[in-house]
Amino acid sequence: MKNSSFFSNLKLKLKLGLIMMSALFVLTANIGFSQTPELFEDTVLLNNIAAPWGFTFINKNEVLFTEKQGKVYRYAISTGTLDEISGVPTVSQNGQGGLLDIALHPNFSNNNFVYLTYAIAATGGQTTALGRGTLVGNQLQNFTELFRALPIRNSGTHFGSRIVFDKDTFLYMSVGDRGAQDSVQSKSNHFGKVLRFNDDGTVPASNPLVGVANAKPEIYCWGNRNIQGMVMNPATGEIYAHEHGPRGGDELNLIKPNTNYGWPEVTFGINYDGTPITPDTTLPGMELPLTYWVPSIAPSGMTFIKNRQANNEADILIGALAGTHIHWLKMKDNKRVSSTRSMNGYARFRDIRQAPDGKIYAMTESPNRFVLLRSSVPVFVSIEDRGIELVETSILYPNPSAGESTLSFYVTKNQYVSVRIFSSNGVLIKELPAQPYSKGKHALPIESDKLSQGFYHIEINKGDSRSFLKFIKI
Repeated sequence: MKNSSFFSNLKLKLKLGLIMMSALFVLTANIGFSQTPELFEDTVLLNNIAAPWGFTFINKNEVLFTEKQGKVYRYAISTGTLDEISGVPTVSQNGQGGLLDIALHPNFSNNNFVYLTYAIAATGGQTTALGRGTLVGNQLQNFTELFRALPIRNSGTHFGSRIVFDKDTFLYMSVGDRGAQDSVQSKSNHFGKVLRFNDDGTVPASNPLVGVANAKPEIYCWGNRNIQGMVMNPATGEIYAHEHGPRGGDELNLIKPNTNYGWPEVTFGINYDGTPITPDTTLPGMELPLTYWVPSIAPSGMTFIKNRQANNEADILIGALAGTHIHWLKMKDNKRVSSTRSMNGYARFRDIRQAPDGKIYAMTESPNRFVLLRSSVPVFVSIEDRGIELVETSILYPNPSAGESTLSFYVTKNQYVSVRIFSSNGVLIKELPAQPYSKGKHALPIESDKLSQGFYHIEINKGDSRSFLKFIKI
């Protein structure tokens, strides 16, 4: 009886211990994913580009990017091959003007349409234009100007400009106030506006100002100072844009039709000489920003991280020029939950994007680079994006562990696999170099006896896919 009681108590203690260990694992894992996210330089892919402005992905391996001086390049990530694209329109380099943004048609795989915004010279000065060509090999064929903003102004400031398509294939284009801030509230010009077009540059019949007297029919909304970041939320289809304020007062806005965002009647910023622009930060009939920055960070470029969030939650990455950092903004119900800054002082971040396989890239000025980034927390794309393998397909046991664990993973073909262990703040702790594996299930020992107590992330990189596991050392 005594022995039976002893073993029963022992079994009970073991069960309780396992339950507590599981609870510790879940708790610590949740803490790991709710920690402050950060981005770090992983690999500098290009460091000799000239004033990059915008980039887009043809696929997970091929990138098209613009240089302000008037050149477009195709870059293959896997081989490092860089090819200049011919057939690019002549641009006007004047102050902030030049070759600006680049975007692909949503049906690019069938029509090969590439869109550019650029500063163009015209009688009386310059303006922002929109054009489209067909990419054939490394040539833009039949490039055609689809639109130019009016009036023409002899100024080198605030051309904008970003391009984004929505889920209905409408094209949105931003135009800066061109330094004529007193004209922005007028709907008879294109200064300080977001414009909306059909994919061929014609005006949609559903645009809010079609048929309105003394109003440009391309206008979708107005009262924007100088938008240099605009993107669609992939979960909701809504368009978001951030704009440069003057001295302070940069804004993030949800773009709505027939809406006035206030510039220059309302602002959270002041003139560069320190004098006030207006005493008002809000007025009736003018939309408040979702969030704003004082002092200014000079935002440029923006991407939503597709990470299997709920539709009312969003992770947004924003490049900062004057701020020389990347802003990681967490939103819920279109309200700011938190924001963090990564890579402070690294460079002027001109554009940032998440690739189709979930990886994050940025283009910078001073130094001029194209950089692959890594995150302190795992970043996964949605289930339908096949470039990232779901975490459940790999197993680490035991986990938590005080010593050696076994990593089990599956490969679908003969390929090389590397494994890296990162600390909670994204520092690379250990790397197991890539080794060849045949198709099937494999096991790899993970020695943790030399690791400090805490939680870690293990990356399994198969070249064409990655997966992450949370790991706790006790």
